[in-house]
Amino acid sequence: MTTNAARRAVIYARISVSSEESVSLERQIESARQYASARGWTVAATFKDDGVSATHNKPEDRAGWRALLASSEKFDAVIIWKLDRLARRVIDFHLANEALKERGAGLVAVENAIDMATPDGRLVAGVLAQFAEYEADAISARVKAARRHLIRSGRVVGGTMPYGWQSVSNPDGPGYVLVQDPDRIDYVRGMADRALAGRSIYSTVQWLDEIGAPTPTGKGTWAYSTCERILRHPVLAGMTPFNPGNKDKRRGAEVLRDEDGLPVVDESLAIMSVQEWRRMVRLLDERDTAQSKPAALRAKTSGMLSGLVLCGEHDGEAVRMWRGTIQGRPGYYCPTCHHAISNFEHVVVDEFLRQKGERVRWSVVEEIHEGGAALLPEIELRLDELDDLIRQAPDRATRQHLQNEQSNLLDLRAEKRAEAPVVRYVPTRGTQMFGEDWAEADNDEDRRAILGDAVERIWVGRPARSGRRTDAQVLARLTFEWKIPDDLGPVEVPDDATLASWAQ
Repeated sequence: MTTNAARRAVIYARISVSSEESVSLERQIESARQYASARGWTVAATFKDDGVSATHNKPEDRAGWRALLASSEKFDAVIIWKLDRLARRVIDFHLANEALKERGAGLVAVENAIDMATPDGRLVAGVLAQFAEYEADAISARVKAARRHLIRSGRVVGGTMPYGWQSVSNPDGPGYVLVQDPDRIDYVRGMADRALAGRSIYSTVQWLDEIGAPTPTGKGTWAYSTCERILRHPVLAGMTPFNPGNKDKRRGAEVLRDEDGLPVVDESLAIMSVQEWRRMVRLLDERDTAQSKPAALRAKTSGMLSGLVLCGEHDGEAVRMWRGTIQGRPGYYCPTCHHAISNFEHVVVDEFLRQKGERVRWSVVEEIHEGGAALLPEIELRLDELDDLIRQAPDRATRQHLQNEQSNLLDLRAEKRAEAPVVRYVPTRGTQMFGEDWAEADNDEDRRAILGDAVERIWVGRPARSGRRTDAQVLARLTFEWKIPDDLGPVEVPDDATLASWAQ
């Protein structure tokens, strides 16, 4: 590179936020031009990166800087306003400088009075780059600490409020806190109740539009993705989304935890228990697809048995049969062996009502007793998460911290297992019989939900002969796997107190 006064230069300017008037791109470029003019240098070109963070974007990842290095212009100096306009980390600064040296050019910083063409300039630039990195890290640490403190004290730190909740002035101090929105929280309760009852998100979207529930924006109609996002928000169980440092790009994937690593729950915000929320999210995860309208409802034929019918010709392998039209009749066929069955829904319904119609609509749930046993599901979940976090720990200190949390949770689990949960059959749909619910159902979706509570799956075998068959012959082709075993014994008549608790 040349060191004489008549140098040919280009200008590079960068800004993270365009509202920073004190270091605007225009001011940076003007200062660089004045610097070059005072020394009699020629400015050949100007390159800039607008709205680009130096902390999160290396110079080689920026369009403006890449264009500078790839330019056909001849230059031996790159003028910047200040060192932190180029990089916030020492390694990024040195790599950028090496790239310039390969082109035979040096870096000049106006505000720092540094010319990298001289040994003294290179020495001072290295020291200042280290200070810039230290300053950036210190600012980041202060911001994270302040945010963590606000969240742990129950304060709102900004962002979009979850639908059904709102921020109000903190009655116990400065700032704002989150509370339930009385005008919208009942809509969220209705959405959650429907999801727990097995209703599809699509039907919930229709329900919200039918009852005139206001959308989050107050405009338009409800969308499938909006409804699902609301249901998945941990605030429904009183938990606070919390991603320290935002290293996990899935915002809301983590929640605020206490010193034992268990979720911090604000009962005043919750509309359901943590266990209910996790069960609801699991139900959402188990859906085949996340579509705006389920295939079973898009098709013209009935979707009442969708997902329940399996081909029985594959040695017990669960090959799901597809719904369609067989010789003009609605039915199901195997995509592998093309085995088909049609006009059999009424046979399934008759057998279902015969075997289960007079039984209470039961579901298997995990009943968590009050006390320590209630913590066991959360302890197990966190232990599973810690296994992955420990394997991915970036350094020894982080790994040691996670291992200490894991050790404490293992001790806590040992204490709480004395109150282990009991799995039992409980009436989660009310106290009506399957037959009574079936009689009240007026659409395929409700009927599918009722059948899904009783039937695990229906295997379809090949017919004994061709030609028209009686209902008895069709039934002989079907093998039912029931969710509710036949050896439960008689249903106990609940007392008044139990009925009252179910009603609540």
